[in-house]
Amino acid sequence: MKTIKYFIAAFSISLIAGSCANDLNTLPEGDISGEQLNNDQSKPEKILGGIYLDLRSNGAGGSTAHSDFGIMAIKGGSDLMSNDVIQATNQHLGMFYNYEATNASNSAAEFVWTTFYARIFVINKLLDDLKNDTKSNNTAIKGQLLALRAYSYFYLVRFYAKSYKDNPSSPGLPLVLTSSNQSQGLARSSVSDVYQQITRDIEESIVLLDSYARPSRAQIDQRTAKAIAAEVYLETGDYSKAGKYANESKQGIALMTENDYTTTGFSNINNPEVLWGFHNTVSTMSIGNYYASFFSMFDNTNEGYAGAARIYKLIDKRLYQAIPDTDYRKKVFNGSQTAAYTFNGKKKNYPAYVNWKFKDPTLFEGDYIYIRASSLYYIEAEALARQGREAEARQVLYEITSKRNSAYTLSSNSGNNLMNEIILQKRIELWGEGYAWFDMKRLGTPLERIYSGTNHTFGRLNLSPDKFIFQIPNKEINNNPQITQN
Repeated sequence: MKTIKYFIAAFSISLIAGSCANDLNTLPEGDISGEQLNNDQSKPEKILGGIYLDLRSNGAGGSTAHSDFGIMAIKGGSDLMSNDVIQATNQHLGMFYNYEATNASNSAAEFVWTTFYARIFVINKLLDDLKNDTKSNNTAIKGQLLALRAYSYFYLVRFYAKSYKDNPSSPGLPLVLTSSNQSQGLARSSVSDVYQQITRDIEESIVLLDSYARPSRAQIDQRTAKAIAAEVYLETGDYSKAGKYANESKQGIALMTENDYTTTGFSNINNPEVLWGFHNTVSTMSIGNYYASFFSMFDNTNEGYAGAARIYKLIDKRLYQAIPDTDYRKKVFNGSQTAAYTFNGKKKNYPAYVNWKFKDPTLFEGDYIYIRASSLYYIEAEALARQGREAEARQVLYEITSKRNSAYTLSSNSGNNLMNEIILQKRIELWGEGYAWFDMKRLGTPLERIYSGTNHTFGRLNLSPDKFIFQIPNKEINNNPQITQN
């Protein structure tokens, strides 16, 4: 049968000897069998560990391309589609920057789709097998699986469908929710239906993870689930819930110091702000190619594609100029002149506006950071402002901005000016971390790279937000007669 299943190949779990989660990886063809689960009561936890591992591995999207390395590739690629992040030359990830990735035949359109649907298939199978199992440890596993499924559909719907605002009834995604309907070619559910499923999953996850104490920040706990929920509800315009979950998730989390922010804080999962990430080691890096990694692509100081091959990642000059000199976040970017920079004893010359934010002192073994508490300040501030609670919004914005900029004073802005200030501060804080393009799409902000004195390179385009949508990959269109193309 020609279905979504055969495009994704229903990536299965390969159960390798040993008890740790890192012993798992997904491989094409096959499936998880009930016998595998029944023979070893620790199998569900191992399979879950394999899902986490796969989401940071080369080949997560079913290809051998060095641009295909899971969540961080997709986060980096999405930011390259924004106004704020520039790639110097048209090499790896360049298809995002020049918008070729949106084409049905492009490898990026395929590996973004496969990265998440392949995990959804495994999640569904495991959820089905755990349905009648009431063991306490499996309750926590179920909570994590539901959060991962919500997270996966949240990314997919923002890439392959129109934004929720003004488009709730437009075509969304095939909602594959059980292992039985993975063998059927499904039509696209509406954007609204997809978001209803996402919110059901994340809300149930929050409940199930109530007493879960995770062993490391590589697992999703209730705090992380609330952070995901906050972002989802911001997208759907449920500002009351967005603000509530953002506030609850960031409680008790210390903000990074200036030293954290400007040295190697973005390659260390022990960064105090990290809610969820992945601790890379020699073992985990051996699963994928060293060069097929985030720091190879975004660390201009390293010996990867960005550093050695000079596929530099730069900041848009307008955004750089908007950062006050008293804001230490400006220190992680070069200014308007070429400059020498020394890191790990190596001195190199760099072009104007290059970033030094992502620095990994190891050989591409830096940790991956998926969610930082900082993002929640901007979600909460925007949610409060959109509810008319502007004084509270200004205070939340002050709490983080004053930490980054010693000269910052409580904002006196209101209305659109306050909203613009919140979004600007968010762009500065989260540059390169996978938020800017999704916010542009959500807010209807056009792509504007052609301007006087622009420092944009081969992706010098101006586009309206209706162009911010990926086509369904050709392989899925060809194999699923129920699906329609964007």
